[in-house]
Amino acid sequence: MMRKLLAPFACLAFLVATAVFAGTTPPEKATIDDCVAKKSAVEFPHKAHVDGGIACATCHHNQPDLKAGMEAQTCGSCHVAPEKAETPKCSEMSTTKNPFHLTCVKCHKEELAKKADTKAPTKCDQCHPKA
Repeated sequence: MMRKLLAPFACLAFLVATAVFAGTTPPEKATIDDCVAKKSAVEFPHKAHVDGGIACATCHHNQPDLKAGMEAQTCGSCHVAPEKAETPKCSEMSTTKNPFHLTCVKCHKEELAKKADTKAPTKCDQCHPKA
């Protein structure tokens, strides 16, 4: 039932993102709000990650040849209502099941281990500010 309700919203989010990103340069910031439930949306510093040399396919893993100016899919297009049971759902709050927590926090902790003064957030309220 929940999948049927979320599917139209996921499709709409994908279409809007497609229209916004098609043929443009990557955004300065992106708001990740596909699965906002108990925590606030995340203001993702997209340009900082691009400028830091992080390949597009690191996050857009389903688009391995993605480059600036190409059409990009949002995370929610796959992770709101996954087709495969093994695909992480962004509605999961757990740090071991949520795709953002699995990918972003893991990478940030790795960066922190390499460089102690990094600004990569690893705690909940560093990404999800209190409203």
